[in-house]
Amino acid sequence: MPRRFGLPSLYLAAAVVTAAATAVTTAVPLMTPASGLAARPRHAEPAHPYIVTARDRAAARDLVGEVRWRVRRYYTAALPGFATVLNAAEEAELRADPRVLALEPDRAIRPAPGRAATPARTPGGRGVTVYVVDSGMDVDRFGDRAWRAFDATGGTGHDCTGHGTRAARAVAAAAPHARIASVRTLGCHGAGRLSDVLAGLDWVRRHARGPAVTSVPLDTAGSPALTTALRALVRSGVFVTATGPGACRTAPGEPAYTAAAPHLAGAAAGYLESHPGANPADLATWLKCPSVRGAIRQNPSRSSNLLLRTGGL
Repeated sequence: MPRRFGLPSLYLAAAVVTAAATAVTTAVPLMTPASGLAARPRHAEPAHPYIVTARDRAAARDLVGEVRWRVRRYYTAALPGFATVLNAAEEAELRADPRVLALEPDRAIRPAPGRAATPARTPGGRGVTVYVVDSGMDVDRFGDRAWRAFDATGGTGHDCTGHGTRAARAVAAAAPHARIASVRTLGCHGAGRLSDVLAGLDWVRRHARGPAVTSVPLDTAGSPALTTALRALVRSGVFVTATGPGACRTAPGEPAYTAAAPHLAGAAAGYLESHPGANPADLATWLKCPSVRGAIRQNPSRSSNLLLRTGGL
């Protein structure tokens, strides 16, 4: 049974951070021999946070090794890339670099509104771990089977908004015996940074051991880096549920997108108790997720069907 961690230092030690802060450039006054007066100091060009996705891991290592980039986080598993701070000239240089696949701003990520669901009776998820990537978790509500595994924000994993705890409760409702690991990526103000969510997924990719499921009830739309990270988890054999419209949809090598991501994660954990060797494609088929080749009719008589009802997490 995993131990519950309580000291902030353990989270800080586990964080995938290569440089904690952006370097600050101080302008040095320039002396002119003719006047003996200091010339007007040069103003530092404004810089903004970005996520760099490299074409492969070798390219990412090369880019991180160059001292030109102020690397804030280096991702080693979820995607080949890093978080950095760039001014306009540096941004243009990286966009033109053939080693770079994508470059996007490090934007805010918010919890996604979802649906509650009443899953059909399934096995309890015994022996399965569900990683909940959210705002943390109040572990006292779940007993010894839940713990705070990682905090990308540098805190102790405490849930100060309640969203992550509600997501974990939805998982527990569908899989009463599954282990639940909290991966905190959102802050107390209700949102998080893309770089922190990627750090959480990177941690899961490096530490998840099967059978495992990951639930990401966050607004992940529009981010190439997040799409890459979620696909990497699926390819590693971890079934991933992310928030999306509708009941459930997936495609080969993709996460399952649903408005009730935590409930679907719990249902998947229940299936994995009886089928621990099932891969993500097997789970998608069993859960009746429509594929891009055509929707599969929902059959209410099947125990695998999820009966959705409107409501909050």
